[in-house]
Amino acid sequence: MRRLRKSYMKRILLTGGGTGGHIYPLIAVAERLTDADIHYFGPKDVWSAELAHANIPISKITKAKLRRYFSFYNLVDGPKFLWSILEALIKVALFRPQVAFSKGGPGALPVLFACYIYGIPIIIHESDAVAGLTSRITGKWAAIVEIAWDEARQFFPNKDVRLVGLPLRRIFIEGRVSAHDARISMECDLNTPVLLVIGGSQGAERINNFVIENSEELLKRFQIIHQTGSLNYESHRRLWETARQTIPPELQKRYHPYAYLENKMAAAYGAADCALSRSGSALFELAAFGIPSILVPLPEAAHDHQRVNAYAYAKQGAAIVVEENNLGGTLVINQLEKILQTETHRAMSMAARAFAPLDAAEKIARDILK
Repeated sequence: MRRLRKSYMKRILLTGGGTGGHIYPLIAVAERLTDADIHYFGPKDVWSAELAHANIPISKITKAKLRRYFSFYNLVDGPKFLWSILEALIKVALFRPQVAFSKGGPGALPVLFACYIYGIPIIIHESDAVAGLTSRITGKWAAIVEIAWDEARQFFPNKDVRLVGLPLRRIFIEGRVSAHDARISMECDLNTPVLLVIGGSQGAERINNFVIENSEELLKRFQIIHQTGSLNYESHRRLWETARQTIPPELQKRYHPYAYLENKMAAAYGAADCALSRSGSALFELAAFGIPSILVPLPEAAHDHQRVNAYAYAKQGAAIVVEENNLGGTLVINQLEKILQTETHRAMSMAARAFAPLDAAEKIARDILK
């Protein structure tokens, strides 16, 4: 009976991956495609568990990175990329999707090339103000290009480009709790301001080190919920164990480090008064919760997209940008204290909420189902 029912469903291929900034928007869109036969085509990696948890079947496509510069890794990834195209051609033909939706990143290019060869309609979404390489290539094959930033429109000339924002998972829209309940959930007290520190899904070592170097001064003023990133957690924990030796016990209790917040992310946003963050996709989640922020762009980001994101967002009045080479205790603490002033906080919070549309996933789902 289930197989018979699936034969009447629209077959939708999802692709893209490499970071949470790719995978979570895919999941957000899939949550709105309730009556469809959905399969993810891409690399099996640390994010596969998130897709499995969302009940999205996975068809593995070998991951190979395209580099526009000389590297000995190209000797390995070149043949792997050709193999990934062959894999995609076979697996896409077997699934026979009626439409493909991509978030870009490693693994998307061979899959969308196969879809293009077979004449399958393609919709892509670009999360950054500066389009990534995969989006620039696959945008040429796309029927519709969805963008989160109007600044990205220039990279897709003569295409049907639609400004929709970033698709957010339902938990960030429908699963919110009060600040009071969020703080209790995160084991924070109700009176001291909460600073949320996040470096994207993979963490940010420089921001982590800043927190350690300035931990006592920060903890005099804030409770800190800190997502260090799974790769950095053990080294960060060791640094904290050393740093805490000179910090009074009552202040130590204000520090809440996590490798990855996972199912606590919505509560962390709900508890936060302000944030210190990179300026990738998490920026839209901060905006949805109306959290004023200090943004520290990743200098090594491809096409410098995080810096462009950060300054475009700061123009809205919702954030302050601090370059990584200026990431010092006095500057950041002064800016955080400025943000917490009542009128400033209210204005920045309103600007953040005004920036982030909450219906991006629904808009994309409607385009996919047409």
